[in-house]
Amino acid sequence: MEMSAQTWFGISKGWQKEAWERGLVVVSLINITTGHLELQEFHSALEEAKADIVGLWALRFLISQDMLSESLLKSMYVSFLAGCFRSVRFGLEEAHGKGQALQFNWLYEKGAFVLHSEDKFSVDFSKIEGAVEGLSREILTIQAQGDKEAAGSLLQKYGVMTEPLKVALEKLENI
Repeated sequence: MEMSAQTWFGISKGWQKEAWERGLVVVSLINITTGHLELQEFHSALEEAKADIVGLWALRFLISQDMLSESLLKSMYVSFLAGCFRSVRFGLEEAHGKGQALQFNWLYEKGAFVLHSEDKFSVDFSKIEGAVEGLSREILTIQAQGDKEAAGSLLQKYGVMTEPLKVALEKLENI
């Protein structure tokens, strides 16, 4: 099934919104609570990261079900990479920037994003799907368990300005 870029963008934003709105509820033998209450100051950045990465995973799923064209596969991952730089350039003090840094750094560490010697980035299409699925699983598990310590550790490790991000931002300074 062929689909226009405008339709693809609408579906992408729809899946992202769906992932964002469907915050998980944690049920324990003691009480019923939400990830927002359990994760406290880490909730917003983790929620923003979840909405993006699970939305990306969902787009891949739709492609695998022939609901979107296979021709979109590579462009959606490249667009996602570019979007990371756009969001991070506004800073890591707010949830969107920190969430994007988390995603970029995770995918970079897993080899899905590659920095070349000429300071240009590319997507390793043989690694991106597994890395996206792994980060989706990690964030969803943390939220489902309301694990504040794991959320803090994940953001402390990945929600930071790393050297590859600095390289990209320096190249964007005059744009």
